[in-house]
Amino acid sequence: MSDESAAELSPVDPEVLRGMAAAVGVRLSSERARTLASQAEQHFAQLRLLDETANPSTEPAAGLRLDRWARPGSD
Repeated sequence: MSDESAAELSPVDPEVLRGMAAAVGVRLSSERARTLASQAEQHFAQLRLLDETANPSTEPAAGLRLDRWARPGSD
C-alpha cells in the first residue's frame, strides 16, 4: 500500500465480527472471530483507500438492491 495514511490498519473487534455474523445467521466461535479479525483489518483498510480515491460525482460500478431480495426457494 503506497498511501499508509489512507489505508492505515485499525483494529477490528472480534466481538463486533461475531455480532455482524450473528445478524446474518452465522455463528462464530471466539477463536474463529479473532482469526478473522486480523484478516478483516487488511480488507477494511483497502476499502478505505478505495473510498478516498473514488470520484464522488460518478455512480458506483455495482449496487445492492434490497428491494429485489427474496428468500431462498421463493419465486
